[in-house]
Amino acid sequence: MRTYLMIGLSLFLAGLLSACGGGGDDVGIQPAELPPVKTKFTVTVDLPAGLMTAQQGVSWRPVSQAYAATPELYQDNFAVLFINQQGKVMGQGDITSFAMTDGNYSIEAQVPLLLHGVLVLDLNGVPQFAIGDDLPTNLFMTPLTDTEIALSLKTTLAYRALIKRVATDGHWGIFSETVSDPSNIDVRDAGDFVNELADELSVTLIPKLGLNGVSLSNLMSLSIVNDILEGIMTRKYTELTAQKDEIATIFNSGFWRLASHSSNTGSTLEADMMDYNSPDTATNETRQIDWRWTKNGESDISLTEDFTYLSEQGLVQFDSKDDAIKGQILTSSGWKDLYEYFKVLISSSSTASMTDAGLEEADGRNITMRVNSYSLSGLKMHDFLTTKENHFMTRYVPADTTFGEAAKGYYFTWNPVATRMLLCNTQVGGDECTVAPRDNPTVPYTSLEDMVSVEGAGSIEQVNGYHLTDNVVVELVLNGTHQANYWVNVGGDDWMVVETGIWGAVSSLGKEMFQFAVPDVIKQLANHYPFDTPYLFLVVEQGAVHQGQAILKDTDYHFAGFNHAAKEEIYAVTSRDNLPAFGDCSFGNTSPATEDQFLNSVTECGGDERFVTDSVNSLVDQHLVQISTDPGSLGELETLILKSDNTWEYYLNTVLQPGSSNRSWQLNDNGFLRLTENSNDTFSDYQLWALTHKKYQDRPILAVKYFSQTDIGGANTSVIDNLMTKQYAPDTLVACTASDSGWNGNTLMPATAQTKAAFTSQAASCTVSWEGRTPRFTQSMLAGKALTFSDTSRHLVLNAQADSQSGFQTGRYKDSDGCGFDIPIRWKLEADGTLYYENAMAQSEIDAVFSNGAKRFPTGNFKEWIKVSDTDGLTFTVKGFNHFTRWQSATPALGADDGEMWSDVVALIPAANVPTVTVQTPTEAPLPDSPYPGTILRDGESCDLTPPATPTP
Repeated sequence: MRTYLMIGLSLFLAGLLSACGGGGDDVGIQPAELPPVKTKFTVTVDLPAGLMTAQQGVSWRPVSQAYAATPELYQDNFAVLFINQQGKVMGQGDITSFAMTDGNYSIEAQVPLLLHGVLVLDLNGVPQFAIGDDLPTNLFMTPLTDTEIALSLKTTLAYRALIKRVATDGHWGIFSETVSDPSNIDVRDAGDFVNELADELSVTLIPKLGLNGVSLSNLMSLSIVNDILEGIMTRKYTELTAQKDEIATIFNSGFWRLASHSSNTGSTLEADMMDYNSPDTATNETRQIDWRWTKNGESDISLTEDFTYLSEQGLVQFDSKDDAIKGQILTSSGWKDLYEYFKVLISSSSTASMTDAGLEEADGRNITMRVNSYSLSGLKMHDFLTTKENHFMTRYVPADTTFGEAAKGYYFTWNPVATRMLLCNTQVGGDECTVAPRDNPTVPYTSLEDMVSVEGAGSIEQVNGYHLTDNVVVELVLNGTHQANYWVNVGGDDWMVVETGIWGAVSSLGKEMFQFAVPDVIKQLANHYPFDTPYLFLVVEQGAVHQGQAILKDTDYHFAGFNHAAKEEIYAVTSRDNLPAFGDCSFGNTSPATEDQFLNSVTECGGDERFVTDSVNSLVDQHLVQISTDPGSLGELETLILKSDNTWEYYLNTVLQPGSSNRSWQLNDNGFLRLTENSNDTFSDYQLWALTHKKYQDRPILAVKYFSQTDIGGANTSVIDNLMTKQYAPDTLVACTASDSGWNGNTLMPATAQTKAAFTSQAASCTVSWEGRTPRFTQSMLAGKALTFSDTSRHLVLNAQADSQSGFQTGRYKDSDGCGFDIPIRWKLEADGTLYYENAMAQSEIDAVFSNGAKRFPTGNFKEWIKVSDTDGLTFTVKGFNHFTRWQSATPALGADDGEMWSDVVALIPAANVPTVTVQTPTEAPLPDSPYPGTILRDGESCDLTPPATPTP
């Protein structure tokens, strides 16, 4: 049968591989006949909630059941396709039976296990494809490399990455033999490659993508998706075709490992150099020098030495290093600390024997290591930085930069000489590897027996088990066979037992523990599987059950490194200058929208800024000011103030809006600032803010991408947009006093008169504009309000009512100091946002005199302009200019265009809140040439209404 099968497959594959040879026309090519072999596949479909195979309308509600749950799928949703060496569809296999059992799909197809056989899925109906065409971008897929397979987004991305490489090369490359002469072992190994690729993409790519409400085709069109898929395949192919090298020579000259991190605690770049028996160390000494750059404001990238490990100096050197202990390893002496700094015990040209810094050779937990190397000359740096360890670094490196001739990469392979049982650091009181009941996640199990159930649960709510990952729960059942049930949250809203396995109670080196192996399909379905191996154990340490992993004897593990030249070339071009320029990023702005579309837009906007715990805490009590640039609301102000009790205040045009006590803010794991409108309402309106860029200055400017969901009159609206906000510390506005006139108390005139033209020029110079945003007054900001000044007795009331003079509105100018005044004014807003007002008294009132001819209103007519210079969202700095007609006849006389230039810090209050002013009016006329009592010219002085005494003859 084996011989017959291979002959049949050879004929079939010959048809597929030769059909597209020579680069000719593919139209009309027919696939060769399949051998009469049927395979039964158990398929678990786990797709992100809301990711669609076809573009459809987006709803604000949680993703509908049709897209979240997989039991609604039918045979017609699936198809089996065959791919040729040009990456094109060259045949279709028959699905001969179809059933759904226990949440999985049982699919029998006329096909053996094949790397170039792929199961595709269309959520909306029959998959659409054409023989001879490329694989459609709107289909989910997974290769038919095993009888138990998961079909997910990451398998789709991984297989598409492989097919894109095949299409580029025009052949199957490192898998040519697997495709032309398949055996189950080789095919399964190729499947492992795809699964490893999928796991890496789940770390390097998928967390950067938003999926809800996004079509798969649109997702596949994103530049970040295509760049990473292409780059990761280039690196994988290069590593797998690398040539054996002499590890002793590489250790002597030293090699580098690079890493990068970004989280709510901050962002770092790391470069660690390790050498052994080098010219700079003692004989047979291992050295590792750690270099770090921690993002700090806008300072550019510069590595500084952080720590040096020397194998001959013992463990005392770690006393000066924070978090030096990374975990524990089980030895015959019990648990010992792991430092993740290795020391070489002995090295030949091809192999090195090593152990951890905290161990001795006698502990029997050594590893052996060998290395392959490859030239990086001409290859893109990005392609070799798209790893779990490095992918945050790529933003600082120009996308098309390539390595020079001297650059080399290393692909290290290591394996333990004895099984290594590893735990995290249980000595620091952390809970990162403790396990707790699913329904009580903050209180760990304290005994292994508490974890065992006598029978399997009927639903997830009844499970006595723990979360292996956020979407996988492990249930241990003592039913004669020691069954392990793996509950998976399929599609985000439907928990089911996807796979079962076996667990056992064992004693290892004196430690009682439970051991089990996580099935491959569960590893594929798990979100961010946290271990390197499927072989896990549970053990009681420090009074709690901890979960660890077993690194099996003689199992190969890998990591990559660079030579000195490659590292120097990378860091020579690594700079924050390569980030997108500061500014508004409108990518992805849309409505309606979803949070996942928002994540895509944030990713595409680039930059290395994000909200972190420290930076958000530093925003508490600061004024985050937005100035609208929309023509319909130009200059309108929105101000946000985060409070230390995690509430927030919202001001519109300086006015506090109701509801502050119910508003709440928090920083989520993605670095998004969530602003909830009503924390008492589960379905409250909310916003998500993502920081994309920051301009560091005395008053920083933040470029923010935001997602907003609001319920307006029962109609839910979701929006992705961008904003800029400027950060002001409270009570720090200072008026711009340049060219101010000052006041002469003797002449009751400006000390230095200025012209209206000089005011216009100086006001423009004082105006603090930022990123195309200019502070100004607006009609809706002023109407119905009153300006208050640093002289708190004075108020300029700006009514919303129209004045009898066209284009103006009514108002009052009031002051309670001295004898007080309450003068009618009319006001308007000029086109540039300057407030203009003038005396609205009747001319007869202005001209009225006492019996001796003295003016009752000695100031004469007046007018004033007030222009905003800056604002912190609650107050304004302003520049003002006024002119009184009496100055034109004073000594010295001022021209009609001359007047007083002044500055102040002002605020707005409701006009109704202005206190009533009682004006005291003199009953007798003052004598000629006496000061004018109770007028606008004697502000702040006491009110003396008694006329001067008549001189004695």
